[in-house]
Amino acid sequence: MKNILNKIILPAAALVSVTGCFAELDLQPIDSDTPSHYFSDSTSCAKALVGCYDALSKHSENLFTGAENSQFCIWNITDEMYNNAAGTGPKVYSYTSGYSVNQSMYRQLYVAIQRCSQLLHYLPDVDINPEDKAVMDGEARFIRAFCYFNLVQNWGRVPLITDAVEDVNNPYADQAEEADIYDFVIREMTTAESEVLPITEYGFGGRVNKSAVRAMLARVCLFKAGYPCYDETKYSEAYKWAKMVIDDPAHSLIPNFADVFIPLIQDKYDIRENLWEIESYFVSTSDGRQEYIPSLSVTLGTNCSKAVTDVCFQVSNTKYATKPMFEYFERDDEALLGSMDERRNWSIAPFKNAPANLDGEQRLVLTYTNYDPEGVNGKASNDKALYDRQINKFNRQYAKIWPAYQSNAGTNLCMIRYADVLLMAAEALCQMNDGPTSEAIGYVNQVRQRAYGQLDGRKFIDRIDVTASGTGYTPKKVCVEVIDGTDNTSSVTCFTLGYNPEDAATPADPSNTSMQVYRTGDVKGPLTVAAPVLDENGAVTSIKLLDRGHAYSGTPTVVIRNMDGTDTGSGAEAVAVMRDQAPDYELPDEATADKESFMNAIVDERARELCFEGWRRLDLKRWNLLVEKLQWTRDIGRNATGVSGQQLEFILTPGNNVSDAHLYLPIPANEMMLNPNLEQNPGW
Repeated sequence: MKNILNKIILPAAALVSVTGCFAELDLQPIDSDTPSHYFSDSTSCAKALVGCYDALSKHSENLFTGAENSQFCIWNITDEMYNNAAGTGPKVYSYTSGYSVNQSMYRQLYVAIQRCSQLLHYLPDVDINPEDKAVMDGEARFIRAFCYFNLVQNWGRVPLITDAVEDVNNPYADQAEEADIYDFVIREMTTAESEVLPITEYGFGGRVNKSAVRAMLARVCLFKAGYPCYDETKYSEAYKWAKMVIDDPAHSLIPNFADVFIPLIQDKYDIRENLWEIESYFVSTSDGRQEYIPSLSVTLGTNCSKAVTDVCFQVSNTKYATKPMFEYFERDDEALLGSMDERRNWSIAPFKNAPANLDGEQRLVLTYTNYDPEGVNGKASNDKALYDRQINKFNRQYAKIWPAYQSNAGTNLCMIRYADVLLMAAEALCQMNDGPTSEAIGYVNQVRQRAYGQLDGRKFIDRIDVTASGTGYTPKKVCVEVIDGTDNTSSVTCFTLGYNPEDAATPADPSNTSMQVYRTGDVKGPLTVAAPVLDENGAVTSIKLLDRGHAYSGTPTVVIRNMDGTDTGSGAEAVAVMRDQAPDYELPDEATADKESFMNAIVDERARELCFEGWRRLDLKRWNLLVEKLQWTRDIGRNATGVSGQQLEFILTPGNNVSDAHLYLPIPANEMMLNPNLEQNPGW
């Protein structure tokens, strides 16, 4: 995506001459320069600030990227997902203090801290416009505090070094108490909030801004209020900072959930909801091109065997959603493949991807996996249909960047969203008032209202009525196309194995059917899956709605047609009938009855809204639920039907291995050997 090297622009006239230089700046480390000589003018300070940002997303250090070994991927195995392959390390909670990835993350955070501290130390003496100097100070101060926030979240007691002339590799540095580190982070971020500019000054989320700082302060305060500090005075501060973001007219929920992520995938920004993004950039050594860093659209995506130009991108990974994650979402009791919570089938793929020739040309074909545990449409399916589902939230197939590189993509890492702020405010209010208030319930219901497609008055399809049956159609050669006239996109259902939902000879069993679907254009949400039911003469007697797909702004057009290249059938017509009754998105009464019930609802709602975005492990830690949730997920896996062998082992292993020791990462072994003053975390 557009990266901070090209987008960081200091606003004041005194620095206008610098703004065109960032793309050409030498990106080599400044460590070899004498700092007092290096920080001499606006250009050198601007370059140093770029270095502070750059340290966060260095592609080889597994920090704030979507790489396989980053905190946002294999370190986030919880009740959300499991690794469906053999391996060791955090993906199965089996590692030691000598684990190299643990060392690289820890070390890189201190690299970023050192860069920020140097800039903060020398910046006051540089001749720069005071207003612009304050902005630079605020950005560097925030980045340094954010790094310490990450350190205390993951490693607990760590050295707190803020003096630029004191090497962060000081072999005798003492560990600070967690509460003291949190207090430092809050002080520094509070100062930064008064200095940085509003997000509207930039129009993009790649640079530290007031909204990002306020939202992050809300998060920091919630963490200090939780395990292990339990400083409950911080709930009111968390609410204060969250409310400042909520009251800012620049921010709101993007009405369509998919539209939160499609801009990220397509190299675009939307500051209504995405408050801060860490940008990704490096130069590839494999082909000489400037490539993007590994992103969550690759490492947490739905597999696709190969890239075909202008058709599909390659994705290859081994992370799959768990049954508990799937069941956090409400299921549609009528269109059994779907859910009127649009988040479910956008975040968890009910299909497998592959390029194939279908309907006259090569396309990205989505082969849907049936899940019908009660056997409503025929033979009952088992739990394997759920455990075989991959993650789809950052769907790489919506990308527009060619030529494509297999391992890398242009999806930025969004560090905090407006929906997260609403849920944090609701949680803080509940804790402050010893139970849910109407304001807190309202914030959660806002998030749910968007999830069910109701923020902008959209409607779901209720049914598809056949108005003319036609004749001569064959199961292998007929398609149902549902066209959204508001953006000229469509979902096309092509069941090519004679699938007939009401024929007992071909029941709705994934082992006997191939439910193939494709999209035209960038469909903004789950696809509509609608299967024709034919009689012995090839007349279309009905349309079986298997997945309503996303909610529609208008009434979509339904077209029944032969697959390209055939003309066996003709005359069939159908219309979509929309649901007049909106889905019930509000929390049920039992979820708001008391503090415990509402907090349980918050725990589940954060999973539904923020799954696979990298925050679940740390959220569970601050609630002191990490071990409990992983073991609960394991126990559900033990009772899963249709899952056996290695796959069952992969599902169970994280819950078997996790212990209280995993509430913290181990202080890296190298650090322990070099610094005799460090104490290892319990259990390591």
